Amino acid sequence: MFARSTAVRTIARQGRQFSSTTTSRAAAQEQASSAINDITKKAQELGGPALKRVEGLLGGYSEPIKYNLSVAGNIAKQVYIAEGLAPPTSLHSITSAYRHIWSKIADKSYWTQLLTKGDWKKVGIYAVEAYGIFTIGEMIGRRSLVGYKLDTSKHGHAHH
Repeated sequence: MFARSTAVRTIARQGRQFSSTTTSRAAAQEQASSAINDITKKAQELGGPALKRVEGLLGGYSEPIKYNLSVAGNIAKQVYIAEGLAPPTSLHSITSAYRHIWSKIADKSYWTQLLTKGDWKKVGIYAVEAYGIFTIGEMIGRRSLVGYKLDTSKHGHAHH
């Protein structure tokens, strides 16, 4: 799904650049850069007041946090470019990927093979990672580490 073509890999390995690909690559980079700048400007216009409020709440921590987020963003961008990642280009590729996953889940021989080969450890680690990402999303959604914040001021305490 995110794989690079053989021709791109061959050119990358050989380290050759052809003039036609260089100009088209430069044009594509310039176009992507201008699109990112437009998106950034619009995001700043929409989120400006909220960002100022968050920055005020963070106090002295705001500068290190902004720096660390900037570094993380640049690292993610470099990995994205170096690995040749790209979003899926068609609905068919998305549905075929999920169909493949669900067919593996439904296949009993896949699970027995996991146990005999010892790959269950890798699948277990993937499951823990997925659960961790889900848990972080829950914490963000609740805006609380533990439990949900309930508004008890409107309700009587007679049910205790």
